[in-house]
Amino acid sequence: MKLRQSCDRALRRAAAVLCGAAISLAAIPHTILPSHAAGQKPTSVVSSDIGLVGNLFSISGSDAADHAQLQWATTLKADNYILYRSTTPEDGFEPVYQGGGTSWDDNSMELGKTYYYQLAVTTDTQTLYSSVKTLEPSALPQGLNTYDNQKGSGLVYETSGYRVGDTYYSYSLKSHPGSNDIYLAETTSNDGRRFGNERNVADSSQNADLASCKIESVHIDYVAAKNKVVVWAHWEQPSGYNDGKALVITGTPGGSFTVHHVYNPLGIQVRDMAIFFDDDNAGYLIAAANKPGQGANATMYIFRMTDDYSGVTEIVTTLFEDQYREFPNLIKRNGYYFLFTSQAAGWYPSSGAYSVTDDLYGDWSELRMIGNTSTFSSQSGWIVNLKDRNYLMHAYRWVKGTGTSGTTLCPLYFDNGFAFYDYCPSFLYSTSTGDLYPVQQGELLSQDKPAAASIAADPKYPPYRVVDGNYNNSFIADEDHKKWPFYLQIDLEQVCELANIQTSWNIVKGSEAYYTYTVEGSTDGITWTKLLDRTDKNDDTISNTYGFNSDMLTGRARYVRLNVTGAVPHNNPNNNWYTPRVYEVRIYGTPVQKAELPMPAVEYDFETVNGTAVPDLSGNGGDMQLSGQAALAQDPEKGAVLLLDGSANTYGALPVGLLDGCHDYTVIMDARSESDGDFFTFTSGQDRDQYLFFKIAKDHFRFQTTVDTWRGETGLRYDLDGTKWHRYAFSVNGSTARLYIDGNLVAEEPTLTTHAADMGKNQVCYLGKSLYEEDANFNGAVDHLAVYRQALTAAEIAALAAPSQTGALIGDVNADDVCDVLDLILLQKWLLAVPGIRLTDSNAADLDQDDDVDVFDLAYLKREVLRQ
Repeated sequence: MKLRQSCDRALRRAAAVLCGAAISLAAIPHTILPSHAAGQKPTSVVSSDIGLVGNLFSISGSDAADHAQLQWATTLKADNYILYRSTTPEDGFEPVYQGGGTSWDDNSMELGKTYYYQLAVTTDTQTLYSSVKTLEPSALPQGLNTYDNQKGSGLVYETSGYRVGDTYYSYSLKSHPGSNDIYLAETTSNDGRRFGNERNVADSSQNADLASCKIESVHIDYVAAKNKVVVWAHWEQPSGYNDGKALVITGTPGGSFTVHHVYNPLGIQVRDMAIFFDDDNAGYLIAAANKPGQGANATMYIFRMTDDYSGVTEIVTTLFEDQYREFPNLIKRNGYYFLFTSQAAGWYPSSGAYSVTDDLYGDWSELRMIGNTSTFSSQSGWIVNLKDRNYLMHAYRWVKGTGTSGTTLCPLYFDNGFAFYDYCPSFLYSTSTGDLYPVQQGELLSQDKPAAASIAADPKYPPYRVVDGNYNNSFIADEDHKKWPFYLQIDLEQVCELANIQTSWNIVKGSEAYYTYTVEGSTDGITWTKLLDRTDKNDDTISNTYGFNSDMLTGRARYVRLNVTGAVPHNNPNNNWYTPRVYEVRIYGTPVQKAELPMPAVEYDFETVNGTAVPDLSGNGGDMQLSGQAALAQDPEKGAVLLLDGSANTYGALPVGLLDGCHDYTVIMDARSESDGDFFTFTSGQDRDQYLFFKIAKDHFRFQTTVDTWRGETGLRYDLDGTKWHRYAFSVNGSTARLYIDGNLVAEEPTLTTHAADMGKNQVCYLGKSLYEEDANFNGAVDHLAVYRQALTAAEIAALAAPSQTGALIGDVNADDVCDVLDLILLQKWLLAVPGIRLTDSNAADLDQDDDVDVFDLAYLKREVLRQ
C-alpha cells in the first residue's frame, strides 16, 4: 500500500501563490504590540561592581548615528544579565536583552527620541543594577574624518605639537643617516601644521651612550605647569636586549635640554615603559621590569619621579608579578587610574587587559580582560585623548599583510572603574571637537542566533558560545573527537544581505597560528554559495593575520557557514596540533526579508477520504510504502493515524536517499508507543554498521548515530511517558542533537561524532523497522510525520507545535470561539489590505508566535483548518 505525501505541502505552495498579492501589499509585517502594562521604574540603588557603557554608532553609508552598542562588565559572580530600555527616564523600562553576553546592539532607535538603559545582574543571592545610561541618536556632524581599520590610515589633526605662546614645538628621537646614534630633534611651527627649523637639542655630546644604541618605547610629553619637555625611552645596545636601561632627557621648549641618564632606575632593568603626570603634576614611570631571578618583563613597576622628572625616587608599587605584561599605558578617568597592558608575545598579537585603582599607592584590581583575546590581531598600545570627550585604544599590528592596517584603533569607554573597547572596520572622528562615531557595515545579525558545529563539542563549550556576545566565551571541540577541517554554521533566522564577518580565533602564546577558511551562504540550508575564500597560504594577508579576521562579504543568505580548513602555527607550519576552538563570530549586514519556513522533504498526515489516503497534491512523489500490517486507523484523540502493531515485517518505507548528504535534518511526528526492548521508530542508514535512529518507547526516547555499529554510537536519551500522544520534534544541527516534546526543548547533546552525510548515498529510511534483523518492529501509532533536510529552529518548531497544543482559540481571528474557514477568509482579506477589514483578535492570528502577522501565519491557519 502506498501513502501519498500530505496535502499540507501543497497547501504551503498554494498559500504562497494565493498570497502573492498579500506579499506585495504587506511586505512590512504587521507587528502585534505587547498587551502587558508599562514597564518597570528604574532602580535608583546601583552597584559599584557593575559597569555599563553605551555609544552611538553609524551604519556605513548612513548620515545618522542611530544605532547603539551597549557593553557591560562586573566583578560579581554572575552569568545572567538583563538589559532594560525606556524612552522616558522615570518608568517604562522593558527588557530588551537577556543572556550571558557582555554586549548588545540596539538597532531599533529613532531620531528625535532619547533612550535610557539599565543593566540588572543576577547572582546566586541577589539582583543588582547599574546606573542608568542615556543615549540620543542624532544626525552626524559635518566635517568628520574617516579612519579605516581595514586598510589603515592616519589620524588627522588640525594642529600638532605643543603650543607655547605663539609657537608650536614638536620633538622626536632620530638617528643620523648611516648611523646608530640617537639625538633629540626639535622642530617649530607658527600654525601647528607646517613644521621646520629642525634643531638638535640633545645627543651623544652630552652622553656617549647615545653614539651607538637602539631606542624603543619612546614617550615624550610636555608639562605646561612647569614648561618642561620630558622624554623617557627604553635604551639598548644596537644588538640584543640585555641592558634594559632608561634614557632620560628634559628641557625647555626653545631652550636647553639635558641628557640626565642612560641607566637602570634604582638598579632595576626596565623595557616597555610609559610616563604619567597626575593632577598635581607629580610624575610617574610605569615600566615592564623584573625582580632578581625573574625573566625580562616579568613584573610591572610603578616609580615616582623626581620633581624635575629627571629620575625616580621610589617604587610606588609592583604589579602582575610573573605575568609578563608589556606596553603599559596609564590614564586617569573620573577618579580612577586605569593601567592598560598587553601580554608579552614577541611581535605577535596578544590579549589586552587593564587594572584599576583609585589610589596609585593603594590596592589595584586583578587584571581585567578587555576586547577580544588578540586585541583584534594587534598589541595593546597607547591611549589617544580626543579633547577629554572620547578616547581611542591605539594598538599596533607588528605582523600584517600587504595593504592592511599597521594599527588598530578601537573606541575606548569608561564607567565606574571599568573600561571597554571593541572593533569597528572604520570610525568617524574629529580631533578638534572630540567627536567619535564607530561605523559598522550593517546591523549585527548573528548574536544569539542558532549555531552549530560539524564536530563534537566539549559539553562545557558548545557552539552557541561563538554568537553569545562575549569575547571570553568560546566553542571548543571535544578533545577525543577533534578533527580538521570543521565548520561553524549560524542560522540568522532571516534572509540578509551580508557585508562583514568578524572572527575571533584561538591563538596559543609562543605558537601563534593563522587560520585558513572559507565562508558559504545559503537561503534554504541546502544549496550553498561560496562567499569568501581565505585558503591561499601564499597570500600574506592570510598568513600574516593572527587572532582576528574582519572580512567584507557580498551575498544574500539566511544560513552562514564558516568552513575552517586549518590552523598554521608560525613555528611549525606543517603540524597543526591545535584543538579546534573559536571565540566569537559576528556577522553584519542588512535584513531583507523574513525567512520562509523550510519545506519538508516529505510530509504525511495519514488523513483518509472514504477510507483512502488523500492523494498527493504536491505532484513530486515521495510516497511511503507500507508493509505487513501497517494501516490507517482511527484514533479517538487524533483521528486518522498510521498504526504499526509491531508484528513481523510491519513498517513504512520512506524514499531512498531521503537524508543523503545531510549534516542537518529534522523529523517531526505525533506518536504514542506500546514498545519496549530493542527496536527503531525512525531510521536512516546503510546497514547495522552505519545508521542513525531514534526510538520512542513506553518510558523513554533514545537517539543514536554511528558509522561503527553500536560501538561507535553517540546520542541522547530522555525519559517520559511514551504511551501518551506527544508531538516529537527531533533536530540534528551539525554535531548537536535536540529533542522537543510538544514544542518544548527537553534534551540537547552537542557531542555527536557522525552525521547522515557520513553514511554514503542511497540510504534506506524506515518508519518502524530496525536495521538489526533481530530487533522487534515498533508497536504504536504515528500521525503528522514530516522530515526536513534542515535543522528547524526552536521558534519554527514551537510554531509548528502551537496550533495542535493550544486548541481552537489559536487562529480564531474573528473571535467567535471557533477556528474555521471564516477565520481563514478574514485573515486572507486582511493580508490583502481589503478596505474595512480588521482582525478582531490579532494575537490569535500570530500562529507562528513571532510577533508578526503575515502570510506564514495564513499558511499555518490553512493547515489547522484542514485538520479539523
